[in-house]
Amino acid sequence: MYSVLFKLFHRTPIFQVLLSGISFLVLMVLIAIRLLYSYGISASFSNSTPHLTAEWIAGETSDYSKQSELQSVFSNSQEIESYSLFTQGTRPILIEALGVGMVGTYRFEAPVEITGIDLSRHPFAIPLDQATSLINEHENAITERELAAQLMIGRNEVVVNRAMINLFAPSPGKINRFLVQDIETGTSLSEIRIVAVLNDMIDAPRMFLSLPLAQKILQKQAIQGLHARVKNFDRLQIIRDSISKKLDPGVRVSSWVDGQNRQQKLFSVFDSIFWIIAVAILTLSVITGMLGIYRAFMTKRGSIAILLLLGVSKRTFYWMLASITEISLLGGVGLASLLFFSGYETLNEQLLLSVQAMSPVESPELPLQLFFYWNGGMFILYSVLSLIFLKVILNTRISLS
Repeated sequence: MYSVLFKLFHRTPIFQVLLSGISFLVLMVLIAIRLLYSYGISASFSNSTPHLTAEWIAGETSDYSKQSELQSVFSNSQEIESYSLFTQGTRPILIEALGVGMVGTYRFEAPVEITGIDLSRHPFAIPLDQATSLINEHENAITERELAAQLMIGRNEVVVNRAMINLFAPSPGKINRFLVQDIETGTSLSEIRIVAVLNDMIDAPRMFLSLPLAQKILQKQAIQGLHARVKNFDRLQIIRDSISKKLDPGVRVSSWVDGQNRQQKLFSVFDSIFWIIAVAILTLSVITGMLGIYRAFMTKRGSIAILLLLGVSKRTFYWMLASITEISLLGGVGLASLLFFSGYETLNEQLLLSVQAMSPVESPELPLQLFFYWNGGMFILYSVLSLIFLKVILNTRISLS
């Protein structure tokens, strides 16, 4: 009987294999883009942001005993890599270059998120491994160790993020002195030296500097809380819960994943678009495939009627045709997988370059288990929809000449 059906629908399985193969290939590419984009954002933020932030719910404090108590909890935890007290605030400032022959050349005027961190202990909560050094007076880029030493010993050294350095006109490439002034009053607040640029994905201008220098620019002495980075990022939420239980109820501990930012919102938009495209491809391919089968039905309706008159039940006919459809879908999945994995290295390289243009992330390994879960779900949904359409077509009354 199968040989008879193959003769009747000899073009349909080939059509189904090609159609489902193209559909699954497009879905695989979309899934790969989604996974890589998600990895790029997660890796960037986990590398360039304090993992945990502990703050007093009542607000910043100058009480030294509270500050010591907070630090002791983090210092006694074996899971914490580094921690630093910090003060933070946003202030509209004007920055101008002070170097000889540079006055008025580099100028910056905007609200800046200023984070002052205790730099007396290394490593810092500032991720220097994700920072790019500016060129010094000897036309050399300083190393990470030299950068850490300058921040610990110096009084005016600061690290800014990419969003802030891009707002300078023009963008400075060398280490120079700058004067920070209050925009409204024109009062000089401090002199700073920008020594490095943090490659984060935050679109708000940010400046990291020593705690005393930040207190001078923000004109406040109180401490807002403590920034910390963990040794094992995969245990972030577990560490957060453990730390929270040891702290006073008046202290709130948050992780970087709690925050909402522009990149996370963009990813939500991308995720919505991904699902719209995936559902559209799935629906159109199923409908197109079933229309192909329906067209074959209409062309071969006489032969189908003879088979039914010879005693072949509609139920048997349905399951035999369904098995041919499923085999065709499996063939399409195999074709798509072969094409995808044979060209994955080239695809991954191009996608990775686009992500690395925003953030210095390494090439991730494709999470095959998660990838097959997604594709398995798509295959099951595709099969169910195909069988439903097939059932509808078989139950449609076909008029015979």
